Amino acid sequence: MRTRIWHFFFAACALSFLILVYKTHSILRDGRTSLVYALEPESNTTAHTNQTQILLVSGLFPLSKSKHSKEDYRTWLSLFLGSVTTDIYFYTPPELAELVAEVRGDLPIIINTTFSTPFDIPPLVGLKEAYEKMYEKDRERSRHSPELYAIWNGKAYYLDEALKNSEKQYSYAFWSDAGSFRKEHLYRNWPDSGRVEEIWDQGSRLSGVDKEDLLFFPMWEPPSASVKYWDDSLGPVDTDFSEGSFFGGSPQTVRWWKELFFLYHDHYLSQGIFVGKDQTLINALFLLYPSRVITVWASDPDAPAHKGLVTSVEGSLGSCGDHWYYYEFWLSDLQARNGMRNLWNSKSWFQWWKERSTCRLTRVVSVKDVLTRRFGAKWTPPEATLSLPPS
Repeated sequence: MRTRIWHFFFAACALSFLILVYKTHSILRDGRTSLVYALEPESNTTAHTNQTQILLVSGLFPLSKSKHSKEDYRTWLSLFLGSVTTDIYFYTPPELAELVAEVRGDLPIIINTTFSTPFDIPPLVGLKEAYEKMYEKDRERSRHSPELYAIWNGKAYYLDEALKNSEKQYSYAFWSDAGSFRKEHLYRNWPDSGRVEEIWDQGSRLSGVDKEDLLFFPMWEPPSASVKYWDDSLGPVDTDFSEGSFFGGSPQTVRWWKELFFLYHDHYLSQGIFVGKDQTLINALFLLYPSRVITVWASDPDAPAHKGLVTSVEGSLGSCGDHWYYYEFWLSDLQARNGMRNLWNSKSWFQWWKERSTCRLTRVVSVKDVLTRRFGAKWTPPEATLSLPPS
């Protein structure tokens, strides 16, 4: 009896191995492996590399109730500061400056310790009490805090201020959450300057807006059809539309965004409207100025890159890791993308029985296009009732 069981076990193992070999052969034949990149030919993105300068801006302000140690922060920061070689401007309180410098090592960084708390930046000075009152209106207050609101809402200021303080002239600047790189990755010179110029060229052609006036945000999904009738008197839009983990553009667009963000932030706050979650205010500004925003939508059902994939088994674009951070792959160069494809596929070997595809590169889209697809071709943005003073 025991011999039969062992025979059955070895037969099952042999059958599994044969199935694996067959599937591997099929994947190689069909071009669904990281060894074949027929879906993404080499593109010429090197022309701008020498003249396009990029600044990444980030920060770390531990919450007063945080349970994490400096070693926890070291682990998270090492995947970002210890790996990405692009110029970084980093905000943190004085007590964490040494840790940040140690993790960054010899890579270029400016550490700004001017602000000890997120309420110390000029747009938020004196608003702590107002934020504490606003906290009572938060439907997610069990997971949030007034300090967290201040960190979120300060991003537009930090990005613009970093550009003003930098002696170097940058073509583009981007805010990137310090905790956005949570797993092993191969991104080094990121975002790739040639890739950024390629995206902005395409975005300008799609939107009809000059490159210098385009703002980039990743997106998760469009708002519901009912938002078609929204106007700015209704306040922020509470849905998972924008992703605030990463955003940016040219210096002039960064300045415009900061001023616009705080114009509406201050107005809504004065009206007693909840503005603690930056994502909801960002969503509202998308609706007012959709032509100025370009995006990547990983789950776009109409994107050519989406066609033919088994989305019930994998993500909308194949084996791409966490789709919230798809923009990291999307903004990297071809070599890094291919390396990440290999990395993601190698980690799924134990799920050999599942159909899977190599991560695909999707298109850039205009937020205006996304919203007209959702609301109908005749939809036009609502008129903004607030306006910035002439520059």
